[in-house]
Amino acid sequence: MFKRLLIYCMIQEIFIVLMMLLQQAFSLFQYINLSFYVGFFTFIIGLLFYIMRSGFLDRVHDGFRKVSRKFKGEEDNEFSDMPLSELVGIPYLDIIFSSLIILASSLVALLIYYM
Repeated sequence: MFKRLLIYCMIQEIFIVLMMLLQQAFSLFQYINLSFYVGFFTFIIGLLFYIMRSGFLDRVHDGFRKVSRKFKGEEDNEFSDMPLSELVGIPYLDIIFSSLIILASSLVALLIYYM
């Protein structure tokens, strides 16, 4: 778990540095803004995976799948009876924790900026 968490944090930090390179703005203020945006976006993605894995959207997914099969005239396959919570196999906890670490780095940088 720790290895995957570290990898997710490194990917987010590399993305932040690449965005700073593309904008050619290297300031603490720019880092604060970008790290907040990236951390918040990743946090929302992690929460979305959590909601899908929790089984909350299984009934909705099943209903849309049945309607879609009737309109398209498709037959059942091996995945047609699986709920959405079993189809989504992405570990969401590491994504949420890594985004919280990035958001915490944004907060620390903000405290440094205003001191």
